[in-house]
Order: sequence, then structure tokens, then C-alpha cells
Amino acid sequence: MASIDDIVNKLLNTARELGITAEVDEYGREKIVILNLAEDFSIYVSVVCNNECDVEYAIGDDNFIFKPKQLDFLKRSVEIIESINNEIIKSP
Repeated sequence: MASIDDIVNKLLNTARELGITAEVDEYGREKIVILNLAEDFSIYVSVVCNNECDVEYAIGDDNFIFKPKQLDFLKRSVEIIESINNEIIKSP
């Protein structure tokens, strides 16, 4: 089974391959990888591992909202999330 660090490293590697800047915040046993697509628009990937690992996604600014002028980022966000998800579910 993959560890939280394995998943975070896969996320960071995928972001690097896609040319996206990324940072990691840690809150106790949760790590959040922030993929910065534009000013005030990011993909947030929350990873928490106990017996199994849970991954959740959010998009937008730091309050998970976005403005109508940022709608073009939605399609790209979905493509990136699909790419990330494919990497995460691959065997280690």
C-alpha cells in the first residue's frame, strides 16, 4: 500500500511534468498539495492516510471559489485532475 509520502511525491512529479508549480502544506496527518494554475486559481489535493489513503480535490482560490472570468481554467483543471488521479492509482 502506498504511503502519504508516496502519493505526495507522485503528485509533485506529475505537476513538474505538466509544468505546474506546486507546494505542500501539512496539517497533522493531512497533507495538501497546492497546484498553482494562475493567480487566485489552484487545484488543492488533500491526502490523508490511515489504513487506506483518501484523496480529495478542490479548485479555486484559497476559499475554493472562482470568478466567471476563470471558467476557462475549469477544463484544464479537470484534465490535470484526471492525469493526477491516473498516476495515483498506478501500482507503486
